[in-house]
Amino acid sequence: MTKLRFLFPIILVALAGCGSPENAENTQLETIFFSYEIDTVYIDAKDEFLFLNMGLFFSDYSAKDGALYNLNSQSGRVEIIDLKNKTLERLVQYDLDGPNSIIEMALTGIKKADNGSLFFMNYMLMNQLDSMATKIASYRLSNEFLKGDDLKANEEIDGMGQIANDGSYFASVYGVYQTGGTYTGLAKVTFADSSLQLIPLDFWADMDKYNIKMDVGDGRAFSSPEYKFLTLDGNNLILSTTAKNELWYYEAAMDSTFHKEYSSAFTQNEKVVNYPKTANSQESFDQANKQKNDQVVFGPLVKDENLGRFYRYSREGDDSENNYAYVLTIFDEKLNQLHEEKMRDEVTIPGHYFAAKTFVHQGMLYTFLNIGDELAFIRLKPNFHDE
Repeated sequence: MTKLRFLFPIILVALAGCGSPENAENTQLETIFFSYEIDTVYIDAKDEFLFLNMGLFFSDYSAKDGALYNLNSQSGRVEIIDLKNKTLERLVQYDLDGPNSIIEMALTGIKKADNGSLFFMNYMLMNQLDSMATKIASYRLSNEFLKGDDLKANEEIDGMGQIANDGSYFASVYGVYQTGGTYTGLAKVTFADSSLQLIPLDFWADMDKYNIKMDVGDGRAFSSPEYKFLTLDGNNLILSTTAKNELWYYEAAMDSTFHKEYSSAFTQNEKVVNYPKTANSQESFDQANKQKNDQVVFGPLVKDENLGRFYRYSREGDDSENNYAYVLTIFDEKLNQLHEEKMRDEVTIPGHYFAAKTFVHQGMLYTFLNIGDELAFIRLKPNFHDE
């Protein structure tokens, strides 16, 4: 496997709202005239109390269905949200016992595949059900179940990964992180033959420097690390973090990893460790975290499955009324940075640290918003005036 590294500087033109990307792969400048519309849409829950406790963490958006599948991890109920009509379409209760049980110890996510299958993720196990809610397969993330590459002693696959839209594979990170080590790279499990491919990748080497720790006694400690994000692009994998304006792209056909760095006109490109890294009280821990969290935070990449573009929200503390500057970055299908847009001062993108659950539906970005325990979304419509 080869590794390549690129730097993508952004050249700004004089017109507000226009950007000209230049990169190592394509030196031809392209001007994009961009604007956006933003509003809030509400979902009619039909007198049902939807499961919003975890901020839609256990949900999956299906571009094929135009629907959001929201899993209640406590009851096994799935709420199917029709986004076209902005309404709760139906509720489906899945079995927690018996031959079609979806749970082992605790549910961690759901995936609605384009072939009609539903995958229910338990941290180290995935159950696949057909359209009739019959269990047709289970996949366990261990050497005993998987073929191909072997995990070393103490290595394990992080069960909080992603399943491809076509339902063909699962991907996540792996390493010895549970025993004080670190992430070693990417793991890809192909369902057809239960084969495991390990992709070594040094993407987490210096992430510890951003941690803030608090010792609470009895050998216990709290930590506030940075976050990692995995985005699937067909058979290819994209890794990024909250701390740096960069990503790693694994291209399956070439069995190669590309490291891409970007430059922002509106935010820092990396966090600066100018805050205390240790705390001896909850108050000092919270204060240090606020110092860190007011620095730049890069959210996950989300893909427009129809157009192939990628979007990312980021934010950085400022002196505006809502205390943060929010930035939308747009990438093309090859992850070249096309445009950056600083949101108007009155715009707030929901999310405690990074953007809340975000996906692209019919070309528009939907970001989860909880309004008095009612389901809503901040909706941003991008307008590309050269199209």
